[in-house]
Amino acid sequence: MRRLLSASAVLALAACQPPIPDSRPGGVGFDNYGDYQQRQIAAQQAARAPAYAAPGTAVVPPANYTSPVVTGQSAVAPGAPTAADLAQAGIGAGSTTTASSIGAPATAAPLPSYVPPANPQVAEATSYPAGTAAPAPEINNGGISDEQDFSAVSSRETIASDKQRIEQNRAAYQQVQPTENPERTGASEAAVDLVQYALKAPNKLGETIYPRSKIALTNSEKSCGRFGTPEAAQQAFLKSGGPRRDPKNLDPDGDGFACYWDPTPFQQAKN
Repeated sequence: MRRLLSASAVLALAACQPPIPDSRPGGVGFDNYGDYQQRQIAAQQAARAPAYAAPGTAVVPPANYTSPVVTGQSAVAPGAPTAADLAQAGIGAGSTTTASSIGAPATAAPLPSYVPPANPQVAEATSYPAGTAAPAPEINNGGISDEQDFSAVSSRETIASDKQRIEQNRAAYQQVQPTENPERTGASEAAVDLVQYALKAPNKLGETIYPRSKIALTNSEKSCGRFGTPEAAQQAFLKSGGPRRDPKNLDPDGDGFACYWDPTPFQQAKN
């Protein structure tokens, strides 16, 4: 009896156990690799190949396909709103698109007169109507003489005309006679005095020949700083009694040359 109960329990447990899955080798690593590669190539070709109809085979549209209705120059698909519906809704009002305008190049509006073109050469070249050749450029070299071009001169001049032109040039020729030089006055006369003074000076720069007092009422550097150039200081020195007298203390060393004026260039030119 106990054996019968044990056998019944074993059978009941076996009936409740789920089926064991098939664990046989399979997949990429276990199937035939050649078959797997062929299936992959076929799938890739099918994905890349465009859909086309065989030669001589008519393409039949689906049974529920309805071709668009073409009215005038516009095509309306079934169920799409008509132009009247769009105009009533305020969409596309006042604008009409025709089939002839589709694909046509857009014509740019002309530029205002005050706006220069981006490329003047291109703008000028394209301003002529199609099929019309642009006129040849006008060559005008008014400032260039062609007297050295024999062909150009011979086409408009002859020996007689050339002789007549030479006589006209001789008649218009004027010889200017020399005149006396104008007298120097003002600043030009003072400048000439400096040159004459440097050429007649018996000494050179730094050689003392005129006595000077050791007691000076004014500073020499401050006195020279009042003049813009050494030439102006020398002229003021000569006008105030120089070179023997120096009331402005412009020549403290007594060489007869005030401040920084140097007579050496004029003296060297004389020698």
